[in-house]
Amino acid sequence: MNRRLRWMVAVSALSLLVAACGDDTAATTTAGTTAAPTTTITAATTTNAGGGGDVTEIDVSGFAFRPGDLTITPGTTVHWANQDAATHTTSSDDNLWNQSLAGGATFEFTFETPGTYTYHCNIHPSMTGTITVTS
Repeated sequence: MNRRLRWMVAVSALSLLVAACGDDTAATTTAGTTAAPTTTITAATTTNAGGGGDVTEIDVSGFAFRPGDLTITPGTTVHWANQDAATHTTSSDDNLWNQSLAGGATFEFTFETPGTYTYHCNIHPSMTGTITVTS
């Protein structure tokens, strides 16, 4: 009986763990549309001491790009850092970049030209972001 009880506890704990890992980055409203997450996260920007442009960090965590929308100036390097254990990608909708990010991996891309750049995760299509480069 003790062995059976331990098995039932393990299955229950695993079920709770799987349920806790769900994607809660967006909520569905009663109208059936998706509402944006309410958490606001500010990107960290640092000046490159080596004489280059600014570096802005995007955390990939909780199955989301944080921040999801980012405005930068030309010459800024965006640094994606995957904080999740799951593998994600940062993939430009215009095929400018496409990088797989295993858990803990990072990727950088420098934006030189003003414009709006949308991107997504190829593995998790609900993960999207927009980078606006101002002139």
